Amino acid sequence: MARGSGDHWVAGGALALSALAGAKLLAAAGTGMYLWNADDRAVLHDVTVFLLVLDLAWYAVLLAAEIAWPRLRYDVRRWSTVFPLGMTAAATLSVAAAVDVPWLDAPGQALLWIAVAAWLAVAAGAVLQARAGVRSAGTDAGPAALRSTARR
Repeated sequence: MARGSGDHWVAGGALALSALAGAKLLAAAGTGMYLWNADDRAVLHDVTVFLLVLDLAWYAVLLAAEIAWPRLRYDVRRWSTVFPLGMTAAATLSVAAAVDVPWLDAPGQALLWIAVAAWLAVAAGAVLQARAGVRSAGTDAGPAALRSTARR
């Protein structure tokens, strides 16, 4: 976690996706269709909540690692940090609705704004790196400097 460039967040994204899928299945069962019996629904409920708890715990560990070992330089792998942040927010909000736990809405919304801020920061880093790349290439960076290697 100290040396990663953001790609170690992917496991959290997998947990968030699983919790989100469980929340969607629980919501589908509330439409009146018979999808499974009460025992199955209870197991799905418990597994979904457990997955969300694991995801939030992983989020806290990785957030602590980000604070302990900040990575301030842009790296394209930081996009693999942004995705799990957004997925954790979406999973938290969906599970809150599916299992009728309204107090989870506030943390879900806070996580959503953290994800938006991370997206903006990584997008700004990408733009700055792209602009720096064009400047460092000098005058040969224009379209006229491109040469085809195809047979003529």
